Amino acid sequence: MTYYGADQQTAKVQQLAEKKAQLQAALPVVDDARAAAIEARLDRIDAALQKEIAHAKAIGNVAAIKAAMGIDGIGGLEFQAQAPAGVGRLVRLPFYPIAALTGNYEAVGTTVPVVEASGTAFGTAQNASIVLRTPQISWATLRIVGFETEQQCQTNLVTAAGAGIAPASTPNAKLVVSDLKIGGGANLFTHEDFADGQIYDADQPEFCGLRDYPILKSPNVAEVTVASLNIGVTAVGDIAHQFSCALLCEVLQDDNYGSHIPGPYARSGAMVRKGGSFI
Repeated sequence: MTYYGADQQTAKVQQLAEKKAQLQAALPVVDDARAAAIEARLDRIDAALQKEIAHAKAIGNVAAIKAAMGIDGIGGLEFQAQAPAGVGRLVRLPFYPIAALTGNYEAVGTTVPVVEASGTAFGTAQNASIVLRTPQISWATLRIVGFETEQQCQTNLVTAAGAGIAPASTPNAKLVVSDLKIGGGANLFTHEDFADGQIYDADQPEFCGLRDYPILKSPNVAEVTVASLNIGVTAVGDIAHQFSCALLCEVLQDDNYGSHIPGPYARSGAMVRKGGSFI
């Protein structure tokens, strides 16, 4: 290893860090052969950066090197923080009904993502399931990073006959979900049957994981099967259950706005897996 001054070392480390960021940005949108070559190049860059850090300790240039690498501390301290999403890059794709709804489901056509369900029968019962679908996104390449639900239940305490409902039997409703697919592929949920939509609720502090985080590229779309579960219904029309679903995606490449450095939830290192993939 050639030893040189602090300024030269800082400039070299900055070039290595910039090159590493460029290669990481290209990883999600290249083929497997090119990805393997990029991964090998990234390993060499990491090794070179480790050597520079060791040399920086010997010549007292640690603070400048860490600043060049984006790890900037005062008095030798290091700080870590959870990185937020890139500006405007973490997006939510709404799910829409694939056809006009019938039975106890209602929606304003197939262009509004909010669906309303009413009680289907007395007691506790589940409405028939329906399929929701995301639109085709032809202007961008996306990586799926999560799934969310949003729901609320309004209670009608007067039946159609005008009789009041006893407080003990006040009805409620839950959303259940199953079979999240991309382009007709395998289920991305870890559960084969219906699961409580609450575990994917938008108000949860953490995202619920999926089996895989595949690329979503037109003409592929995502589909999910949902159903409204009525609890404590004493008469049809007791409840109005509104819900919607959304697919969380990272924009990897945009036809108009170009590519960028992926957020921490969509970087290649978090996507390494053995065996098959939907990509």
